[in-house]
Amino acid sequence: MHKRRVRHHVNPLADRTEHVFAGFDNAQPIIVDIGADRGEFVVQLLDQWGTEKNFIVCEIRKPLARALEKKFAPYENVRVFDGDATRNLRSLLQPSIDGGVVIEEIFINFPDPWFKRRHEKRRVVTEEFVRDVQTWIPAETQWIFQTDQQKLFEETVAIVRVNNGVLTFFDMPPHGATTKWESAKMAEGKVIYRCRFTL
Repeated sequence: MHKRRVRHHVNPLADRTEHVFAGFDNAQPIIVDIGADRGEFVVQLLDQWGTEKNFIVCEIRKPLARALEKKFAPYENVRVFDGDATRNLRSLLQPSIDGGVVIEEIFINFPDPWFKRRHEKRRVVTEEFVRDVQTWIPAETQWIFQTDQQKLFEETVAIVRVNNGVLTFFDMPPHGATTKWESAKMAEGKVIYRCRFTL
């Protein structure tokens, strides 16, 4: 039997799935992984923190999301959601924010660069997204953006700057955790561009 092929260039705007999440049953800080792929990044964070933090894992590709649900089923501090994360982020986080829970870090690791100009609206970090997020996300929430695409990185940094975000740059994988894509690109000698910002 052939394994089902997962399309990497699915249009995220075509998925209108909407989620609401009331929050976890505790007040532990929340880590968000947008575009979790096969979940190896979150697995490494779980190895470090165990149940000290809660994790919201977002993956737009439904076959991968179903696989992630199985992978993280044993963990009560992990919830997996499919669909467009940018469309659902507020409904997933607002109840926790209202309850005083800290949204500690939101990771955007190696997103599709959507090179064509007409497809740029499909990116995770857009002007529209940043302006919306600034109206509700706590100012202390840390966003971590990583990519091997220099043009995408520079354009993302420009969007954050023009919207008065506070940026810092770093070289090493955050918390020592890497993705398979990152490891493969580093093995090829590619540069990994990384920044942390608040909005």
